[in-house]
Amino acid sequence: MRHRILGRQLNRTAKLRWSLFRSQLRSLFTYGFINTTEAKAKSILNNAEKITGLAIKGTINDIKEINKTFANEKFVKEIVAKIQNSLSGRTSNFLKIQRVGFRQGDNALISKLSFYKELVAIKPEIKLEPKAKKAKAAKLVVKKN
Repeated sequence: MRHRILGRQLNRTAKLRWSLFRSQLRSLFTYGFINTTEAKAKSILNNAEKITGLAIKGTINDIKEINKTFANEKFVKEIVAKIQNSLSGRTSNFLKIQRVGFRQGDNALISKLSFYKELVAIKPEIKLEPKAKKAKAAKLVVKKN
């Protein structure tokens, strides 16, 4: 019986499982989707929903909580900016799982985990300064003694 056992083991130890989740989450937030087995997609779905909800709020404590997962402040700031720009109107159900097909080697069911709306990166505003007038180069005169 599986009383009081939460989650899937995925044939890995706890450390390997968490590092798998971390790498899958990093790919998901970088590219906006991942293709993986259905069991792995269902396993990381809950974590991804929580991270997305925290990113939409965007408070300092929420950003620290996201940083516990990724341990990269620059990456976390990019995630928060992308998600706040794209998904700010939603409060839940940010992700969806679609069945893609079967893997050729072992016939495992492959699913696509993606956001409902595409994540749009914020382009930094570039301020164009007016071109300065070119100063006439002074000619150097060399005197020979």
